[in-house]
Amino acid sequence: MHSMYFDESKKIVVKYEKTGDFDNDYDIDDFLNEAGFVKQEEDNDVVKYLLQTTDPIIILKTIKWVVDKFAKVFGSPDALDVSKQLQNVSENFDDKKKIYQEALQAALDVKSKTEHNPEISPNFKRKLLPYQKKSVAHLLAIGNGANFSVPGSGKTTIAYAAISKWLDDGIVKKIFVIGPTSSFVPWEEEFEGCFGRQPRSIRLRGDIVKELPNLGHSYELFLMHYATAMNRIMEIQEFLSNYDTVLIIDESHWIKNPDLRRYASTALNISPFAKRRIVLTGTPMPNDARDLWTQLTFLWPEFYPLGNLNQYKDYVKKRGIGKYKDAITPLFERITKTALGLPHPTFPKYEVDLGPIQREIYDIIAAKTLQEINEANIRDQAKMQKFRMAKMIRLLQTASNPSMLVERSHEFDVNSERFGEQLKEQFGLAEHKIKISGIKDSKIYDKVLNYSTMEIPSKLVKAWEIAQDLMKRGEKVIIWSAFKLNMYVFQNQLFKDQKPILINGDISKDPDDDVNRDKLIREFKNDPNPRVLIATAASLGESVSLHQTIIGDKVCSHAIYLDRNYNGAQFMQSMDRIHRIGMLEDTKVQYHIIIAKNTIDVKIDQRLWEKNEDMHIALNSADLEPLEYDGKVIDIMGSEFDKDYNSLVEHLRELKIKYGN
Repeated sequence: MHSMYFDESKKIVVKYEKTGDFDNDYDIDDFLNEAGFVKQEEDNDVVKYLLQTTDPIIILKTIKWVVDKFAKVFGSPDALDVSKQLQNVSENFDDKKKIYQEALQAALDVKSKTEHNPEISPNFKRKLLPYQKKSVAHLLAIGNGANFSVPGSGKTTIAYAAISKWLDDGIVKKIFVIGPTSSFVPWEEEFEGCFGRQPRSIRLRGDIVKELPNLGHSYELFLMHYATAMNRIMEIQEFLSNYDTVLIIDESHWIKNPDLRRYASTALNISPFAKRRIVLTGTPMPNDARDLWTQLTFLWPEFYPLGNLNQYKDYVKKRGIGKYKDAITPLFERITKTALGLPHPTFPKYEVDLGPIQREIYDIIAAKTLQEINEANIRDQAKMQKFRMAKMIRLLQTASNPSMLVERSHEFDVNSERFGEQLKEQFGLAEHKIKISGIKDSKIYDKVLNYSTMEIPSKLVKAWEIAQDLMKRGEKVIIWSAFKLNMYVFQNQLFKDQKPILINGDISKDPDDDVNRDKLIREFKNDPNPRVLIATAASLGESVSLHQTIIGDKVCSHAIYLDRNYNGAQFMQSMDRIHRIGMLEDTKVQYHIIIAKNTIDVKIDQRLWEKNEDMHIALNSADLEPLEYDGKVIDIMGSEFDKDYNSLVEHLRELKIKYGN
């Protein structure tokens, strides 16, 4: 008897008895191979094939196709004995498709209305803001949905509000979040803010993940990093099979890669086992519409809302969303930046003169850089990008603090712990080495070598003065810097007596360590006294709020920008740390921008505001726009990098005309 059934791992097995007719047996082997089956066992009488996929769509199509093929070969519709479990999969598909179509229509109905009053649990304690209600209503209508609202709009609160209803209705019993480590504290704190009690939560990492299928009775909130998830797919699948769970992908741009790399494939492998699915990000399309496929397929894995991956990629690469707009629209809701109604921040600028020694060093380095650019003859594109990046980094160092030119000035090794973190965090570079030509042949080498004994960089002095004034007024202050050396100068010298808090890539994210990022953030937020926090933009990126405590007390409304690079994403993301919903109405947010006169700072400032304008348009569009704002390390190459580099060259030429060097 020929049979088809699920094995213990939910994979389809076809076992058939050889007919003795070579042509028939050859036809069976041929169409099973064509369907994606792999031969596992064979003896004189029986052959066993295995379909190595858990993709529900492929399974459904395969069941029908193989049944039809066996019927054709043997001339009987009952030639293949299909297990009851497989029959149920096929029979239930039409019912599920009807539910899917009804959900899409319900979501569209929500989006078409102007007023919303979603039914949520009485156990939900936080008052929803008017613009959040539509997003909650959308999630409840669609069941499995995306929220692509701008950073700082309360996406975690929106998710918890919808989940509160599902918990009351018994649809889900567990909450499972996969996201960056920085999201763990917000999910725990926001749970308390939304439900008025602390969650029974667990952060899943290390050996404890092996016990995941058995942990459901002890906890209600499960938090896991992407890197852990991709190595524990089977444990997650078993857990989701055992417990009715809402599975949330937070900062879902992490799974955007349309080529289905490991984070993306992990999400798709576990999504069919969840009872409800949510994706959250303020930046669904960091590059273009191709970034949406994995995120939206995760939501309804049985139906592939955007169809075949390759066909979708080919289409949107040439034409944008186009014909897929109708499929995409019901699946997401989005709150724009304008809808938040936040008070407008101000941007006081402080133009400072470089000290005489720094000015001399900068002008000579600038002249040397322009000469190197003019003499460069590099045809290889990758090498040219590295060369250009090296020029940018050296000018940024010189304008900020020339002391950085001395320490290993000839080379930044991305694979080394100290310099590697700096380049990967601040400049979006991949794992390679950037050669930065030395200055030992320069007449100012001795002054660079001894710079720290002769002069304090004027930008650091100005940042210290601004911070001192703000703290005397009772304010907490953030100082953003692109360079770790400057951070340590602040920590060990200028702010030494005021116990500054420092957070960069060197600070552990492990909650078990005595000094870790979450602990330092809590110290800054909960200390009633004025404090200064010194940080890199990359180290306080996603999911971090510094504007208020969990009970709504004001924390910080002043940020000082000591030095910035061309990375517009990190600049705009850093601003969102203190400009978010929950701000008191009379709060005046100020971003204090320090610019060294007649340096690359001037061009960087111009380029960042150009990027900010483009971002503003994208963030205030109810539709989805491509935007380079994904909150992670960004490879700042391509056309935007060319514009940045051209602005650097323009600065060098202007400087040459001004000073004639």
